Amino acid sequence: MNWGHSAAGATPARSLSLTAASAHPHACRHAVQFYYDDRFLIEALSDFVLGALEGGRCAVVVATQEHRFDCAERLREKGVDLTQAIEQGRYVAMDASDTLERFMVNGSPDPKVFAEILSDIISTSSACVIPESNNAKAKVAIFGEMVALLLERGQIRAALRLEQLWNELSKHHSFELLCAYRISSFDRATHRELFQRICAEHDVVIPAEGYSQQGDEKDRLRTIALLQQAEQVLKTESVERQLAQAQNREAEYQRQQLLKAIRKHEAVEEDLRKFTRRLLTARDEEQRKIAASLHENMAQLVAALSVYFGVLHQEKGTLNPRLQSAVASSRSVSDNLLNEIRKLSRLLHPPTLDDMGVGVALKDYVDHLNRHGASIVLELAPNIGRFNRELEITVYRIVEEALGNMSPRSAGANTAVRVMRSASSLLLEIESPHAGNNNAKESHRAETRFTGIHERVMEHRGSVHFTSTPSGTLISVTLPLESRQESHSSAMVPPFIQKMAS
Repeated sequence: MNWGHSAAGATPARSLSLTAASAHPHACRHAVQFYYDDRFLIEALSDFVLGALEGGRCAVVVATQEHRFDCAERLREKGVDLTQAIEQGRYVAMDASDTLERFMVNGSPDPKVFAEILSDIISTSSACVIPESNNAKAKVAIFGEMVALLLERGQIRAALRLEQLWNELSKHHSFELLCAYRISSFDRATHRELFQRICAEHDVVIPAEGYSQQGDEKDRLRTIALLQQAEQVLKTESVERQLAQAQNREAEYQRQQLLKAIRKHEAVEEDLRKFTRRLLTARDEEQRKIAASLHENMAQLVAALSVYFGVLHQEKGTLNPRLQSAVASSRSVSDNLLNEIRKLSRLLHPPTLDDMGVGVALKDYVDHLNRHGASIVLELAPNIGRFNRELEITVYRIVEEALGNMSPRSAGANTAVRVMRSASSLLLEIESPHAGNNNAKESHRAETRFTGIHERVMEHRGSVHFTSTPSGTLISVTLPLESRQESHSSAMVPPFIQKMAS
């Protein structure tokens, strides 16, 4: 590949003509000019045409309307009499798009039609050359912008084919051809091969205006070395960019895999939560059934047995001392058994929870703990009212599970239970001291209680916060009140009353 260089003050195009002529005195010359700015192209084109006209040769400009107009204006500024040149047939200006359409067939240049049209133009122009001109040079200088138009339209194969047709035409006619491409048309790495193929179709490649054409051979070699170093930098950056892209793809793949694992884990956790909620609900229902059975069946039977022992006790005078002692002991055992059954029934599912509501049930529960040595303060809002059965059971079980570790050992430390109600939610706070026993078994029990509380709150789409305070633990629960929860229906009748009524 050859590079054209001009002397000081000369433009690349005019230098091309002189250099090419000395190197190839009789051969056709096919050069390409790259450019950034249209003003540079017009200056190069006007010098190219001026060189041909001053040498008595002909110039054919096949360009866009804007470039033809600007070139003509620049030639007039340089003192060229274009009117005379046109009348002599030595200056021909043609529209690139119109000329292109004359030989394009199905998106590709037709070789036969192209040869006919351009041969006629070259022959006609050659006949107008001034006889005294230097015949060592090609008689016709042609500037062609048709290939650039094809490239702008994305017709890359057609542009390359047209360059090849110009070279084939040079085998039959003598002319000097200058093509021009805007360098910004090759601004992607994928354009490298296209750029190389276009350069390969030309005898001379003239760089754009950013390339210095002054200086000696040492300066040019230094510039080439700098360009090679810049190319190496670009190659290295390209490799690093590809590596970074590969790393990004790998990171994205890992992220997607992590997201899948997280979603899978979340799905497992959700299934576990659903199972826990079903388990809690089933346990509550089973406790209610067992409590009802104890209260309605076992307690009644033991109460009847106690009555029978009372009758025997009334007849103790007729019994011997041994039987009298046995009757008295049996009566005492039956009374204790009845109390234990009733106590167990209340612990499993207090009847007051269904009969009187969660407020009364909590008061009874707290009183029971206080009687056994605890120190619990219960604060109930005066307008606590009634709620649906599921919500009342949830509130009662949360308090029960939170206070499940209360024992006489913690009686000296106060525990506060506050139940409040707003227009849209039920607020529950339980502030309890540290249990004073931090062994693993107690920690596991506390964790289990917290899990149960959390799942019960989530079942009602509420929120819960566990806060550690200097004195202990604060549990704050907010449960939303839906329309079906805000009033207690008068038709809510406890199960054992329904059984008695039937």
